[in-house]
Amino acid sequence: MTEFDCVYVSATSGIHDKRWVQALVNLGHQPAVLSLDTSTSLDALISSVRATAGSSLPVLAGPLTTITQHLVAQAPELTTVGLSWGFDLFELLAHDELAWLHNLSGLVIDSEPTRLIATSAGVPADRMTFIPWGIDLPAFTPIGSKIALSTLGWNEDSRMVLSLRAHEELYRIGDILEAFADVASTDPNVMLVIGHSGSLTATLRARVSELQLDERVRFIGTITESELPDWLRAASCYVTASEVDGTSVTLLQAMACETPIVASETPGNLGWIDDGKTGSTFTTGSIPSLTSALMTVLSSDTAPSSARARALVLEKADWNRNINRLEEALFHQDRTY
Repeated sequence: MTEFDCVYVSATSGIHDKRWVQALVNLGHQPAVLSLDTSTSLDALISSVRATAGSSLPVLAGPLTTITQHLVAQAPELTTVGLSWGFDLFELLAHDELAWLHNLSGLVIDSEPTRLIATSAGVPADRMTFIPWGIDLPAFTPIGSKIALSTLGWNEDSRMVLSLRAHEELYRIGDILEAFADVASTDPNVMLVIGHSGSLTATLRARVSELQLDERVRFIGTITESELPDWLRAASCYVTASEVDGTSVTLLQAMACETPIVASETPGNLGWIDDGKTGSTFTTGSIPSLTSALMTVLSSDTAPSSARARALVLEKADWNRNINRLEEALFHQDRTY
């Protein structure tokens, strides 16, 4: 029987959850893994966390909005370290729901903007651990195989704009589609690939048909981590239009592959994308601004900025190096306060 030495709790059992769990394993720990999507209810999940953690095991819990906030309220006796997913701190700030954060035993943050939010909520610096959501650098390089555009029904000299965020309001995929339509009206060689899925997928597909862009837009669903480098290397541009972000892992992966970047001006994105230096930014929610940024990137020599972007990722986003800080966050902070 496995002897657990910590508990990992999340709303989902997705790829990012697997990365955090694997990080704990790589550090020599045996985490018990519990998630809302495998529990009958939030109350049932919290009961399971209580039973598993007992009086001694530290609990790493996130996102803050869907899991940690409720866990702290209903099980205050636990040693709970919050795992911020970036967007959650921005949501808590927007709804003025930050006060409970000071009850955490610790908090893992991923960017300077999220650190500032936590500080404003009264979380002491010695309870915060900065761990950027880094990437597996050996897997994401500019040199390697690429997706053949001919498999999508396009000429190999076509230029592909790539979107990979979930089809939810937060990520504004509709903005990307509208901006692409503007670009496509003047450039017949530009195509759009929309990855992932979500509650807005059907709406997006219908809009593609309304715009008469069925031959120039492809929906590819969710792609695996192992497939991702080939898509990023084939892209002439990776675009993210999200309203709120901490450190986007996919953005870092694109930067590591030296894929030209177009990113919304969220605090999280601006921590990595310096307009004109490591990519191109646009005003969040502005389709004209996004259109302009796409046109600029697609008509410019992006090699210098893409090389700087990769250098930045090599310096600051090495996941295998960054995760060592998780040991301190979960097991070695003074929790006598």
